[in-house]
Amino acid sequence: MTFRFPMIRAGLLVATLMASDAMALAVDDDRGYYLAGFGSYERPDSGRDSDNGYGFQVTLGRAIGANQALELSFLNLRRDRNIDGRPDYQRALSLDYVRDFGLQRFQTALLPDVKPYLLGSIGGVLEDVRGDSHLHPALNLGAGLLFPLRLGIWDWGWGLRTEVKGLIQYNDRKSAPADDDFLADLRFQIGLHIPLRWQTPPPAVSPPSRECALTAVDPVTGRRDCLNDGDRDGIADDVDACPDTASGDRVDDRGCSLTTAGDADADGVADGTDACANTATGLQVDAGGCAVEQTLSLQAVSFESGSAVLTGVATGVLDGIAATLNHQDNLRLEIAGHTDDTASAAYNLKLSELRAEAVRQYLIARGVDGERLSTRGYGETQPLAANDSDANRALNRRVDFKLLINAAAPPP
Repeated sequence: MTFRFPMIRAGLLVATLMASDAMALAVDDDRGYYLAGFGSYERPDSGRDSDNGYGFQVTLGRAIGANQALELSFLNLRRDRNIDGRPDYQRALSLDYVRDFGLQRFQTALLPDVKPYLLGSIGGVLEDVRGDSHLHPALNLGAGLLFPLRLGIWDWGWGLRTEVKGLIQYNDRKSAPADDDFLADLRFQIGLHIPLRWQTPPPAVSPPSRECALTAVDPVTGRRDCLNDGDRDGIADDVDACPDTASGDRVDDRGCSLTTAGDADADGVADGTDACANTATGLQVDAGGCAVEQTLSLQAVSFESGSAVLTGVATGVLDGIAATLNHQDNLRLEIAGHTDDTASAAYNLKLSELRAEAVRQYLIARGVDGERLSTRGYGETQPLAANDSDANRALNRRVDFKLLINAAAPPP
């Protein structure tokens, strides 16, 4: 009995020294420490003189690398002896290595998301058998499944865990049965997995009361952001490289004029033969200067992290897209929203839909017929770059455009 508490202190010290800042076993956002609590049901070794065991396990986990974790677990079980009905107990302290295989998603709503994993551990077992206690070295081998627990866009990283584990201990012929050197007990567990950090949707911000010339509206929160735009070219002053462009000049995403002699929309087609004189910068055009079917990924159409608020640069680019659609009636536009992987997959999918809708509403406000605009969100599934830096995540917070020709409506 005197070995229990020093063992716990030593195990905690080992786990703390070996932990590092990397990916831990979690539902989606695999970072930091986590706790897990289980109910345990044991089928003991067939040689034992006892009934099945019942108890609990408490686990503290920490990351050691991508899809890997260390877990320090304390197990407490009770069994009834068949010979006299009195209780035996088993208490174990183990340090587990966990290797998961990533969150598996299915294309049908009938099957939940799941993260499978394997584990193995070393530890010690303190047993009371027939009124006599013994301390033995032991190994744990097992497998488990972790199921995310989510409510709408609320995702705190909680999960439901189920495990099957085999506890193999060196008996040294001290616990029943007396003629066996090794005992193997099978354990089934189910419990709750709780990260010690969680995410919440971005808080609503009260809109400012003042009026302003250029406004970005977040369709999620209703937040309205005033953007200073001294030359009224659609590019906010804090990112405008040419803050004094002439009134009416078309500008690029830096705010600098694109108006040139003989080619006002800078599409390579002279004004005298340009049938579509207001195509946006960067669009592919035919010999007549009209936009053709194409897919665009415009980096300037970007968003604040965790929000559907358009940046000042984005609104300037969208003004050019709106002008193109308003002057070429045979075009329709498919808008695809994308996110980085900062939050959960479910939250990111919803956010990408809201971002696409924010662009649609902006274009409608600029006079484009909403019937010509469709939206779809892809969440984090189609990144342009690895989500391993702030710069790359900013690239993935974007909206893509697919311009299509509507044969029923001829160009101007």
